Amino acid sequence: MRRPIRHGANTWLPLLLLPLLGGCLTRTDALAPIVSISEPKNGAVQSAENLIIRGFAMDDEGIVAIRVNGSDLLDNPILTSERGNKLIAFEFTFQNLREGESISVIEAVDTSGRTSVLNFTLRIDDTPPTLVLESVVPIGDGRLRVKGVATDDTSVDSIRINDIPLSFPPTALHQFEIDVAAVEGGAVVVEDSAGNQTVAALQ
Repeated sequence: MRRPIRHGANTWLPLLLLPLLGGCLTRTDALAPIVSISEPKNGAVQSAENLIIRGFAMDDEGIVAIRVNGSDLLDNPILTSERGNKLIAFEFTFQNLREGESISVIEAVDTSGRTSVLNFTLRIDDTPPTLVLESVVPIGDGRLRVKGVATDDTSVDSIRINDIPLSFPPTALHQFEIDVAAVEGGAVVVEDSAGNQTVAALQ
């Protein structure tokens, strides 16, 4: 014999919970945007000359502002049409940077008002390395023996003598002695980590 269906609290309770569960399942934008600098690296040593900083901001809902020290890059006519996109590549530069540490605050804001902040640091170095040629001596057969020392307050990254690179790890001081062919217009070129150069002709 079939039992009668009982209508009790357990029957209508799931119906009451459906609106509540629906509200719980509604997705909200809980993730802040991502902002990153791709070039140069955070903390890098750079020359202020021709310095361009490149990066990107991304968000699953869309980016509405990219601020550098309070100024919105998206106000620039070149980038205005990008506002609201999910991925925006950007670049900027600075005027009148002085030597020493430079810290910039970069903010990305999404359509929900969520903000991510990146503190971007550069060390500005506009001072070229020092080069002392101790001796340049002809040794016969059209060759020269070149001896000298290169120094820099950050690091000497490369030395080229008559376009021949010397092999050494970056260092604040590097002494060298090498035999090279005597060529017209021969020179020693020293470059530091910021790209500053010092050039000395080989007489």
